[in-house]
Amino acid sequence: MTLDQLSNLVKDPKLFGILIVRPFGLLLQWLYSIVQNYGIAVILFALLVKLVCIPLTIKSKKSMLAMSAMNAELQQLQKKYANNRVKLNEEMQKLYEKHGVSPMSGCLPNLIPLPIMMGLYYAVQQPLQYIVGLSRETVIALAQMIGLDQLAGANYTVQILIAEKLNAGNFSSDVMNCLQSGETIFPLDFHFFGLNLADTPSISHPSIIWIIPILSGLTAFLSSYIMQKMQGTQNSAAAGQMKMLNFMMPLMSLYFAFILPGAIGIYWIFNNVFTCVQEIILTKTLRGKQEAKQAAEAARIEAEKQAKREAHKAAQKQQSQNAKNKKGDK
Repeated sequence: MTLDQLSNLVKDPKLFGILIVRPFGLLLQWLYSIVQNYGIAVILFALLVKLVCIPLTIKSKKSMLAMSAMNAELQQLQKKYANNRVKLNEEMQKLYEKHGVSPMSGCLPNLIPLPIMMGLYYAVQQPLQYIVGLSRETVIALAQMIGLDQLAGANYTVQILIAEKLNAGNFSSDVMNCLQSGETIFPLDFHFFGLNLADTPSISHPSIIWIIPILSGLTAFLSSYIMQKMQGTQNSAAAGQMKMLNFMMPLMSLYFAFILPGAIGIYWIFNNVFTCVQEIILTKTLRGKQEAKQAAEAARIEAEKQAKREAHKAAQKQQSQNAKNKKGDK
């Protein structure tokens, strides 16, 4: 690898790198400094992201449960206005407004993992810049120090390869001389239960690291299955979409886990596991509150009806008594 090739691979962070990737790298660095295990740091990263997103997830789950409770009314509207699409959309919008529901609010939490996974991908792929915090110039100097010829074929994984070669022993004075003012360096061990999480599983070369893509696909299926079960009764369109997700998500997870470093696969596996746990807990909790609220509302309405009936009976009784009094006066 020539210096020009290396310079093209090691670039200064752009806006996405500064705002998203570097903060993720700092979080991974902090977690790694505590647990001293790369895999556990990635798992804790997935857990923290899940906890931070809980308020948005709760809002989305409430909306989804409300939508599920509206299924009967939606189906009635669909039958009533089957031949008038414009009127159907108007009535559905009125129904959403009546119940305070936004049909799109349940989609946002499903989109959040994608930019997070992209940010984590760049942090894992370029650990010297985004996790350790070294400058572009320092990374190039370290590459030159260990020998550019040793980086042949490294392509986009060049920083991972540099980090692994530097970790082969204690940092020498040559390594320290490459650092710029204010920079520090620490060893990064990418291994987790015998798996090198810096490696990318190869579909053409079976190995033990295949366990990551396999578990990624299985946990994605489990996550989709539990979400479908927790959602409850759905209309035919929603049920069809969920069946498609049950098929597509595991395949996508399997594919991405075969083309991205193992650390991303570990993140995705535990993100799926945490999603399953979160889905069960939130659905049971929120559905219980929703059912209690609906029961209280039904009791209030019934009490109002009962009060009206009693008031009507009292009025009729009073009218009857007044009529008798008038007859007595005559």
